[in-house]
Amino acid sequence: MVKGHNERCKDCKQHVFELLSNIFGDVKRNYNLNLPSKPDSYINSYFYPYLKKIYISLQSYRGHDKFVYAKRLPNVDFFVVDNQFTVEFDESQHFTTPRRIALMGYPEKLKLGFERHKWIDLCQTLNRKDNDPIYRDEQRAWYDTLRDFAPSVLNHRPIIRLYAEDYIWCDLSPEDRSDQEKFKNILKL
Repeated sequence: MVKGHNERCKDCKQHVFELLSNIFGDVKRNYNLNLPSKPDSYINSYFYPYLKKIYISLQSYRGHDKFVYAKRLPNVDFFVVDNQFTVEFDESQHFTTPRRIALMGYPEKLKLGFERHKWIDLCQTLNRKDNDPIYRDEQRAWYDTLRDFAPSVLNHRPIIRLYAEDYIWCDLSPEDRSDQEKFKNILKL
C-alpha cells in the first residue's frame, strides 16, 4: 500500500462497485443471499460434512462454543445479478488464525474465484486478531466460510474475493476501458 493510502479507503470500495456496475450491469451492494447461518441447516448439502467439521474446528480453536447468533448469513459486499456471482472486499481483519483453520478444511472440489492458498498464506503472515467480542475472529471466519460455500448451495458462479491491499483500487477509473479490462483480468473473468 502506498504511504498515505490505507485499506479502509472508502473510494476504493466505491470504485470496485462502479467497475462492477460498468462492466456487468446490475450490482447489488450489501446483498442478502438469504441463507441460514447455522451448520445444521446444510445437512442435506453435499458440503455438510465439511461445514460441520470446519464449525467444530472453529469452536475447538479457543473454546468459543457459541459465536453464531444471527439466524441468517450477514449480507455480502456485492452481488452481480445477471452473472450470478458475489464479490467480497477483504480488509486485513479477515486474515486470522480461525480463517486459516477454516480455509484448510475446504474440500478440493469447492470452486472458488480466488486463490485459497494465497488467503491461507495471508492469514499466516498477517495473523490479525479482533477480540471484540471475544469470539469475533471465529464468527467472521465462519461467515466468510458460508459465503465461500454459498455459490455451490445456490448454483451461482464461484465467489470472488479481493484483498484490499493488493491494489490501490481507487486509482482504477470505472469509466476507462483499459482500467475495466485490467479489473476483469484481476477478477479472472
